[in-house]
Amino acid sequence: MMRLMRRKRPSPLEWLRSKLLPTDAVTILRKESPRLLRLLRRLPSEARATVQGELARALVSEPFRIETPKGPLSFAVLGRTSAFRARGLLTKQRGTIAWIDSFLPGSVFWDIGANVGSYALYAALRRDIRVVAFEPAAVNYFLLAANCELNQFGEHFDCLQVGVGGGRSVGHLELSQFEPALSFSFRAKGQRPLSSRQASLILSMDQLVEEFGLPCPHYIKVDVPAMTEAIIAGGARTLGRPEVRELHVEASETSKGGRRLVELLGEHGFGIAARHVRKDTTDLTFAKAPAEQPVHAGR
Repeated sequence: MMRLMRRKRPSPLEWLRSKLLPTDAVTILRKESPRLLRLLRRLPSEARATVQGELARALVSEPFRIETPKGPLSFAVLGRTSAFRARGLLTKQRGTIAWIDSFLPGSVFWDIGANVGSYALYAALRRDIRVVAFEPAAVNYFLLAANCELNQFGEHFDCLQVGVGGGRSVGHLELSQFEPALSFSFRAKGQRPLSSRQASLILSMDQLVEEFGLPCPHYIKVDVPAMTEAIIAGGARTLGRPEVRELHVEASETSKGGRRLVELLGEHGFGIAARHVRKDTTDLTFAKAPAEQPVHAGR
């Protein structure tokens, strides 16, 4: 007669591990966060400065890692949105990823309005690509530069805290430094108090190349709400150079601004080469038409 096999009872540690699911960990941390803040507030000022400073540094410098087809990427996390941008890198804008994958070796890529640098970092995984990323918002620029450092991209990746627009000026971003990784605009809507404004230097693409010696880009991504037309206008001479191959811009062809953008880039010899539709918006890739070869009369 077959004996019934008795299950081995789990040890207390095994039982605890089986019960402590990731969701439980999230619940525990959320419950403990207010308690941690209360403890910090009760500390003497010198002790609080040390503990709070070290804790904040440790949390921000603890990398959030994702895997990509080209290798792992590390991100500094400050606020929930910065982690969401990292997590959505390969899925949010699949067309942008495919576009970056198409870059020719030895190219220069400009990411205008890079935010925390997700797509610039992905491009930099290819060591044969030179990356220049522009982000005027101070809190986002900090994360962009930190991400560059975490991934050891210093040799072929430049981060610039400057806005790109129609020409040299000082603009004001409507933002909060306590809302990292959000998208901000130079076109203020008056929804924030003046204390939430941040000044930033703005330069044109032509000035960046001609006066400051930045390498002329082969590929340009523009993600700057309400500033795209000014950016194109301020890069007329740069866009006319043979090195510039393609631009990748979020725009709606049916809107007045989108039609104007298509017209402007058409004046510089660029036409729509690809459309990448995602939910309620479209990413347009503009490519420069190949120059016509001169026709030589036969002898």
